[in-house]
Amino acid sequence: MVSAISKLRTLGCFLLALAASGQASLFAQNLRYEAETAQRTGVNVASSVGGYSGTGYVTGFDSGAGTDKVQWQVDVPNGLYEMWVGYRSQFGPKGYNFHVDGEGGSGMFDQSNAFTTDRAGLFNLQNVTNTFSIEQSWGYYDVDYVEFRPFTPPTLAPVSSQLVDDEANARTRFLMNYLTDMYGEKTLSGQQHNVSQNQSFPGATYLAKSGGLTPAIRGSDFMEYSPSRRQFGSNPRNETEQTIAWAQQTGGVVSMMWHWNAPANLINTSGKEWWRGFYTDATTFNLPGALANPAGSDYQLLLRDIDAIAVELQKFETAGVPVIWRPLHEAQGGWFWWGAHGPDTFKQLWNLTYDRLTNHHDLHNLIWEFTSSAAEGNFRDWYPGDDVVDMIGLDIYTDASASMSGQWYDMVEEYDGRKMIALSETGTLPNPTVMEQWGINWSYFSPWSGSFVDAFTAQQLQATLGHENIITLNELPMMPWNAAAPVSADFNGDGLVDGNDLLVWQQQLGQSGDLAADGNGDGAVDADDLAVWRSQFGQNAGAAGQASVPEPAAIVMLGVAVATSLAARRWRHTARRC
Repeated sequence: MVSAISKLRTLGCFLLALAASGQASLFAQNLRYEAETAQRTGVNVASSVGGYSGTGYVTGFDSGAGTDKVQWQVDVPNGLYEMWVGYRSQFGPKGYNFHVDGEGGSGMFDQSNAFTTDRAGLFNLQNVTNTFSIEQSWGYYDVDYVEFRPFTPPTLAPVSSQLVDDEANARTRFLMNYLTDMYGEKTLSGQQHNVSQNQSFPGATYLAKSGGLTPAIRGSDFMEYSPSRRQFGSNPRNETEQTIAWAQQTGGVVSMMWHWNAPANLINTSGKEWWRGFYTDATTFNLPGALANPAGSDYQLLLRDIDAIAVELQKFETAGVPVIWRPLHEAQGGWFWWGAHGPDTFKQLWNLTYDRLTNHHDLHNLIWEFTSSAAEGNFRDWYPGDDVVDMIGLDIYTDASASMSGQWYDMVEEYDGRKMIALSETGTLPNPTVMEQWGINWSYFSPWSGSFVDAFTAQQLQATLGHENIITLNELPMMPWNAAAPVSADFNGDGLVDGNDLLVWQQQLGQSGDLAADGNGDGAVDADDLAVWRSQFGQNAGAAGQASVPEPAAIVMLGVAVATSLAARRWRHTARRC
């Protein structure tokens, strides 16, 4: 009897919660609207290909003016919905546009010879009469229907802070811990710098519109360090040094990309100039051939270029600045030469880059971000693998009113609980209120520079940066690479100063070099670093507040550890003399 009452009480609570949520009713249905019943512009109804819903489908999205579309005007019950599009795209992946009650956006139909579905996005429908449309864009696809499915935002699964590089240094682990702690709760603001122009960051236009608020992440680019650009006289203008200085002076976070000019075979004619050498159509460099012949000259050119960027990344490591590193971005679009030969060739190049930087150059200050393009589907085919990727970036350029919810949930569906997801490039500002409504939790966002920033209004920028869920530069904790930061005793990078850090100090006692337990930064692990640990024991690394004094038991443990370590050192020294 008690069990039955308990079950009834649980069911009652569930029904009350559902009613209070204001969502679709318990018995809500998916609402499908057939394309053949829509208002049609430049398209026609067909039924020659089987597998469609209803009595037919709409085809003929092929206008040279790009004006073909289907549009519905219906009364959809108020609520939160996912919009799905039934389609067929037999000629390869095709882009499409949509509008729903004034909110625009874009999507990508994956190639499919049979009718299938694509999630366009999430919408809060509140109008008496709803107007929605599918519009041509790339065209050359068929539309079967639009379907609205009642939606409740899910909760993100936690993501591990373990980096793919087991030897990642303490500051890089510190940053990764911070990012994973924030993920699902708050989003870091970023901005792409107008690189190699000797310009301040952020620019005057940005600051004037933001009311002085500054992004937490500076995005920059190694483009001008590409050897084939340097051969033509390109000048990076100390972009590396300027970015490092910004990070040390402000404690901000650095994200670096690389528009890699092809190593050789630049066409260098009108419209295909040498400075466009990262585009597929501006080079004839044979990437598959280069990768197939490690003894060949083209393979050596790949190594030469990676080595040139390693020099710059080493400067960050020497300065103690970790980097969110997103090389080889947007490969599946095919517009960059590193993505022009399919996913297998791309993944070979990714793995070569990872191995060369991590194992050959011993760079351990990198958080590896795989950047996918929202303008292309089939991103799963291009993913290099969980063992060489720390986080996912998504580059989205769409209508300013778009929530980007469809793209977000495509990524969540694949990577939830495995990798953080960032809006690594965007042409528009995400709306934090909409993000909160739909459960969209980018790790960070980073708008492109130039005309994209110029298009932001002061109201938009301040509303975004000032939102309680968006982190700006002044809201970051005291990062250990900040010149004003106290020395850190979080030797294992887990965000706490505790007994585990003492064990790291004990293991590295007597060693010299760039070591995690070198708390005072003098290049040697010794008793002075132990004093740093003791002074900061009990702190959350990077957080304000006074250190706790170790409990008596900890002091006893400390004494035993020190005595044991010193005795071991004396024994090793004596053994070497014998």
